[in-house]
Amino acid sequence: MMFIDFLSSPFLFFQTKMKLIYSIIALLIAFSSISEGFLLWPIPQNIQTGRTEIELDTTFRIIGPDTKYLNHAIKRYTDIITRERWIPVQVPLNSNEGLNLSVSHHTLKTLRIILENEHQELEFGVDESYVLDIPVDKRIATLKSKTIWGALHGLETFSQLIQSRPKRHENRKESINDYSDKEEEEGEEDEEEEKEEEEDEDEDEEDEEENSGFEGLYIPNTPIHIEDSPKYAHRGLMLDTSRNFFTVKDILRTIDAMAFNKMNVFHWHITDSQSFPLKLKNAPELAYHGAYKLQQRRLVYSKKDVKRIVKYAHKRGVRVIPEIDMPAHTGSWASSHKEITTCTGMHYLDKSGDWSERLAAEPGTGQLNPVLNQTYELVDKVITEVASLFPDGWFHGGGDEPVYKCWEQDKHVRNYMKTHNATGVDLLDLFLQKEINIIKKSKKTAILWEDAVTNDNLPISKDVVLQVWTNPVHNAVKKGFKVIASNYNFWYLDCGHGGWGGNDTSYDEQVPSEIPDDVAVALEKNNVADNYRTQNWGGPGGDWCSPFKSWQRVYSYDLAYNLTRDESENIIGGEVALWAEQVDPTNLDSRLWPRASAAAEIMWSGRYDRNQRKRDIGDAMPRIFDWRYRLLKRGINAEALQPLWW
Repeated sequence: MMFIDFLSSPFLFFQTKMKLIYSIIALLIAFSSISEGFLLWPIPQNIQTGRTEIELDTTFRIIGPDTKYLNHAIKRYTDIITRERWIPVQVPLNSNEGLNLSVSHHTLKTLRIILENEHQELEFGVDESYVLDIPVDKRIATLKSKTIWGALHGLETFSQLIQSRPKRHENRKESINDYSDKEEEEGEEDEEEEKEEEEDEDEDEEDEEENSGFEGLYIPNTPIHIEDSPKYAHRGLMLDTSRNFFTVKDILRTIDAMAFNKMNVFHWHITDSQSFPLKLKNAPELAYHGAYKLQQRRLVYSKKDVKRIVKYAHKRGVRVIPEIDMPAHTGSWASSHKEITTCTGMHYLDKSGDWSERLAAEPGTGQLNPVLNQTYELVDKVITEVASLFPDGWFHGGGDEPVYKCWEQDKHVRNYMKTHNATGVDLLDLFLQKEINIIKKSKKTAILWEDAVTNDNLPISKDVVLQVWTNPVHNAVKKGFKVIASNYNFWYLDCGHGGWGGNDTSYDEQVPSEIPDDVAVALEKNNVADNYRTQNWGGPGGDWCSPFKSWQRVYSYDLAYNLTRDESENIIGGEVALWAEQVDPTNLDSRLWPRASAAAEIMWSGRYDRNQRKRDIGDAMPRIFDWRYRLLKRGINAEALQPLWW
């Protein structure tokens, strides 16, 4: 242990003292923002508060127009409020600071929802704004929205405002009991009963809550006025269900968490080289032969499953956009149609391990053959049927990571290239133009990964939306494309867990490898010797996209970085992505949440507030800390961020 003699170093003492003062000031600022903005997630665009508590009446109810989706939402949030009974985990620095100077003489009896348009469809660009007013001297709060979809977000905010008073003894001291396993077991039983209540029950019936359900619930810091709307219209989460299979139950739970975080697009990456888990009527052989089989069960999604997921998401204001990746990432198609694929069944690297000689970006080779008519006959059948299963107006056609050397393994391709003097880029253009036309034929807006435009400069139509994942956003924006931002350096949540290949011996190092002499000289010359980290000694650990993206890193993503105000208008939103090579139902929630929540706030609230001040991680920390515990309470197994502390 090192001891510092402050008396012998007055400057060091002064410097340390000042740092401590600044830290305390920063902490006080952070906690004052907790009081001002509550613990809401994502933070509203504009919130005004008072200093009075108002109790919810024991007969409290939420009312609004008699529409199917609103009735369902009212029932759902009534249930959340009465079951959650939230006592904040994150508390102000001084819990006796008396922020609420009074308690209203009234109780809040009603939240009235007022809609301008009860029939607006859920689609890209729909108005999701809302205005929420909670008075002190009246018994009715109001939630005004132009559409049902804005009202859903307002209900979420309203639910987060409500707190429960702790149970107290007769002497008014808070009742604290020791933790017991029995209590946890009872909680698990309650959770199972709740999950068994299927949503298919008659949603038009009034939800008869016991009056006692609202007893002890209150809202602090009233009167409250909130005016809120999203920064970006497209606020998505991408889940890969090809590398590992997720049950419908897992997907529905993920959609619940998305709704809690005001996310509105579930990008379902359904198929890839590893498996084809979607049963199709017009091409049943793809899933029959291409889906995983585990313990004598074929891991597939049926038409009924898709319909259930889409319906469930729609009720929560979440659009479901399917992705059928092609022409690369299609090795699973070869299980039933090897004749229209190339390089399938081959190891993705040659014996030299030279990356430039690869046949695929990872184990699992196979690409659709772009020169055969039969290829497009099957592609047409697949896209047309999948488009019919998903009512949303958008369709993701993939298009990422084509490896031209894979195509060159096929004699038909080689002959075509020779006859037409074609390159691999020409073949990609040929395929994508046909695929885009098929998507448009199904009356869908096409989305593609950025590769064809930003890497290969192909003349893709400007009405195709590009999802950017490797290059700076401005590369696509400056070409005139609408963009979904998903840069892997910020929003790939699978990163930082090491490689998953089973034959990689590079991990077997007992001591760090020596630094080459010329490298060591250059490092010393530039005073960066400590930055040299080999794979197993502080380096990437065999993971192509290391390091792990902490919630702070996720929160730091500026989608419009280095763009002018006009250019930034081409960013329609973003998506946080979870590829599933090392994820399955056992760790799905913890890989996603609450890191995806950090992305959700950036997409809803914006990287900058309404005064153009960059949002501060220190301000977000206590809110996301509390939000993580609230997600746990709502059945989402979000990973820990910090010690509980107190």
